[in-house]
Amino acid sequence: MIVHLPRLLLALLLLWFPRPWMRLGFTFLRRRRRRSGAEAPAIEPWNARESGDPRLSFREEFSKFRNYLDLLRGAAGSLALSGGLSIPPGISAVAGASRGTVWQTIIIRALILLVGLLAQTMRFERNKVTFYPPIFYLAGVSVGLCDIRGAGFAFLMVWAINPMFGNAQGFLTIYAIFMVGFGHLFAGTGDLSAVYAGILALLPVLLSLLSNRPLTVFSRKSTRTA
Repeated sequence: MIVHLPRLLLALLLLWFPRPWMRLGFTFLRRRRRRSGAEAPAIEPWNARESGDPRLSFREEFSKFRNYLDLLRGAAGSLALSGGLSIPPGISAVAGASRGTVWQTIIIRALILLVGLLAQTMRFERNKVTFYPPIFYLAGVSVGLCDIRGAGFAFLMVWAINPMFGNAQGFLTIYAIFMVGFGHLFAGTGDLSAVYAGILALLPVLLSLLSNRPLTVFSRKSTRTA
């Protein structure tokens, strides 16, 4: 097994960094704006959404800057871990390695991605667990698992039919199917990586169902924005 330590550490930092930590920096910036007298832009009443609304709004999700950060760090982290787009992997099996070594490498990568997904999905607030659908983070991670073409097609297709879904659970379920399907067509690392991308997309849904808690989509009106 070959481990490129700097690249692996970069992958761990990008993939395991919990999204709520970004809030600290944005809170600081908002306080500075308030002190300077800058006012937040008004939101039209017909575009406002209630806190905890289970639907995913294209307009709102694509207006959140942190979603783009999630997309970029997920893509960079998965590429640094597994390689792709001419980027060497942070951990890989040597050429001609035994089957056991190859599977050991696959399992380590899978566990790293699993821990990263859980860090983005689960939030512990006020002595309870809240589940959040890390859609843009998953889109980034799928670049390393499904190839940028498979990841792009799956992301575009699921948003194209988003109005059909009543909540984030339905969205992620169909997204998982698209990841596996388009990953099968394009994934340079093979079908196994595409299937694992689908499993990662389904995991927040399964956690939500098993715990009997919804996948919460935080709105701008909420004090806990996603």
